[in-house]
Amino acid sequence: MYTWVSDTGRVIEQVRVVSEEGVSRARGRVVSATHSDHDAFTIEYEAEISAAFELRRVRLTTTTQDFERTIELTCDAEGSWQLDDPFDTRSRVGGVGVKDIDLTYSVFFASLIIRRLGLDTQQDSAEARVLSVDSLTLEVSDDTVTMSSDDEQIYGITATGSTTATVDSDGMILEVHGLSRRV
Repeated sequence: MYTWVSDTGRVIEQVRVVSEEGVSRARGRVVSATHSDHDAFTIEYEAEISAAFELRRVRLTTTTQDFERTIELTCDAEGSWQLDDPFDTRSRVGGVGVKDIDLTYSVFFASLIIRRLGLDTQQDSAEARVLSVDSLTLEVSDDTVTMSSDDEQIYGITATGSTTATVDSDGMILEVHGLSRRV
């Protein structure tokens, strides 16, 4: 079980990860109090992750005072993503070869990108195409993240900002400097 709390105390994320037979399943949630940028919300997620830390399926449900919405993202055998939305519409999103999801306010999904790229075990830099998902609206867009690592930290540039993080020996984020920390 992993838990992160924002430095302001307004956002908390908790996830449970269970691994068996080369596949991991994660179930978690991000809860945010009202902030000047947004109303209070909760986003719950379930994810299926391969042994190579590639996401295969992600189900997201966001809840605010005014609405609840669920989407499911599934990666097919060819590496293309399908989006199922609440209107029972299925559509392709992103391009072929996208392996990661960058979910706003989620430290867990950022950790998966770091682990898949191997930045927790070696000094390197990488650019990855991702599906960027807005936690409040569940809008999905094709985007790029750039990450690099040295002996002490991981540096990331995403659609929503630039960050510096430290990770544990398993590649899970301990702290995103100035934003959140694991408790």
